[in-house]
Amino acid sequence: MRLTDSCVQEIKSSADIVEVVSDFVSLKKRGANFVALSPFTNEKSPSFYVSPSKQIFKCFSTSKGGDAVTFLMEIDKLSYVEALKYLAKKYNITLQYDRPATEQEVIEYSERDALYIVLEYAKEFYKYHLHHHPEGMSIAMPYFIERGLHAKTITDFELGYATDSWSHFMDEAIAKQYSMAHLEKAGLVKVSETGKKFDFFRNRVMFPIHNASGKTVALAGRIMGSDKGTAKYINSPETELYHKSEILYGLYQAKQSIRTADECYLVEGYMDVLSMHQAGVQNVVASSGTSLTEEQVRLLSRYTKNVTILYDGDKAGINAAMRGTDMLLQTGLNIKVVLFPDGNDPDSYAQQVGAEAFAEYIRKSATDFITFKAKMLLKNAEEDPIKLADATKEIVQSIAKIDDLIQRQVYVKHCATLMHLDEKTIASAVDNMRFKNYKETIIDAEKNVLDSVIKTSIATQPPTSAYNTSEYAEKEIIRILIEHSTENFDDDTTFYHEIFRHTTNFHFENAYCEKIIQLFHQQLVAGTVPGLDYFLSHPDKEIEAQLVDILNHRYQVSLQWYNKYSIWVPEKDAYKVELLTQSLARLNFEKLKKQSENIVQELKNIPIENIEDTNSKLETIESLKSHQRKYAEVLHMVVSA
Repeated sequence: MRLTDSCVQEIKSSADIVEVVSDFVSLKKRGANFVALSPFTNEKSPSFYVSPSKQIFKCFSTSKGGDAVTFLMEIDKLSYVEALKYLAKKYNITLQYDRPATEQEVIEYSERDALYIVLEYAKEFYKYHLHHHPEGMSIAMPYFIERGLHAKTITDFELGYATDSWSHFMDEAIAKQYSMAHLEKAGLVKVSETGKKFDFFRNRVMFPIHNASGKTVALAGRIMGSDKGTAKYINSPETELYHKSEILYGLYQAKQSIRTADECYLVEGYMDVLSMHQAGVQNVVASSGTSLTEEQVRLLSRYTKNVTILYDGDKAGINAAMRGTDMLLQTGLNIKVVLFPDGNDPDSYAQQVGAEAFAEYIRKSATDFITFKAKMLLKNAEEDPIKLADATKEIVQSIAKIDDLIQRQVYVKHCATLMHLDEKTIASAVDNMRFKNYKETIIDAEKNVLDSVIKTSIATQPPTSAYNTSEYAEKEIIRILIEHSTENFDDDTTFYHEIFRHTTNFHFENAYCEKIIQLFHQQLVAGTVPGLDYFLSHPDKEIEAQLVDILNHRYQVSLQWYNKYSIWVPEKDAYKVELLTQSLARLNFEKLKKQSENIVQELKNIPIENIEDTNSKLETIESLKSHQRKYAEVLHMVVSA
């Protein structure tokens, strides 16, 4: 069973890549394109580009690239079909299949698709039992109501209930013909040491955990009883879909609000997220009780650079607020902290004071992290010189994580005042710490490079030239072919006619350029002029990757040349005829040059007395040189005699 070609084409043509990428990354306009920090790496300078005109993206730091479907596959690890389904749902397109699915085909879904399916079933199962099972209605629903949750919040976050039974879910799932193997892989069914199988979640209120695109990847459950020997909260085990360190609870529901407010509130627990949503603060996510990880920080940085951490006001809350924040500073995020009155967490305080007072408290109490940390450490140091010195070192370490020079200097001045220390002393300590961190980074990087070289040096080909003129010309020809194929080259020919006239029986050195030329010609013979969509949908995904690399230009001519200096610098495609002419000339020039070099090598092996062969070779070289000069004129080059 597969989607019809017309359905796939409708989905792809309806998807706007800027809209799709914006659901996951904060884009900024730059010229004709959009740029952002790479969502795939932890970088400080934007290397991620989106081209609205070509409907493709390119990440220069990882070499990933493609269309909207490829982006979804990369960012959320979706399969090709799941990415298409996501876009179909986003753009309200009805899915059409070649034929109905058979039972066997449903069973034979890919592993990832199968895990998504059983997790979606589990979520719906627990939702149903919260609202319709006697236990759900008499135990779980009253619990949520006592915690102050409204019906809309329960619905929006798809909360549920797992009954107090060893095999209720498992029995129902097997009866619905879900695979036991997939139920176990999804962490929904466990196996005891004796081989007995049972439900992982029992007698718990359930919190579905979604990825950024809204798909259920795991579940969390809170115990309803008071058994001290049982964990209050348990999460699905790690699976192919779910890595706890890479997920932020509530991000799917919050991402649009985060982008609108350009700020994210970070809390610890599920109930904190739910209560804040009800209080009207919807740009909130939870780390689910774990220490903040680099992956979670990278996830946050896709949407905003401003993060406010909300924690309990007790000692444990203060210590939690101190952990992981240096990592946030290092990634260039602006960090603030809010502590609630002792004994309160975001959930209880929101319930206690109401929505308006809660939002006002956050607004007034938010303190930048460096100031917060300095005050907390100074309070603990009191009059002890040793503690004061240790506190100063900790603050210096945090300030040293900040890359922005002006921001660093502001914090140095502010903390020097708070601690009654000389500003130059603090500044010098910060500089020394940054230099130390820099050296450690360089040493680690050199070690990684050395390890990589050692691992790959055996049985590898020698590195190719950093600048291969033939390959550059080939890629430029492909780019012009794809972008301008149907436009006129002159009065009589289009660009693709001109390209095929010059490259008939010509072998491209780059294997994928050669393949693209051949595919283009095959489509022409079949009566169609293939566009970018044809190549981006090709089964050979390396063709897509190569083509995105060819078509994407990281740098553009700045409008400041005209706006500031009244100098108009045209884009290079204003001279596309000249570019194609020069690229074709370059290919022919390099081809003749190699032929000449080969004959020169042959000459060295001809016996000196064999004058006839020698003269023949010399005449051939001169003929090749003569042709080279014709192409050299086009390239504004000089060929030696």
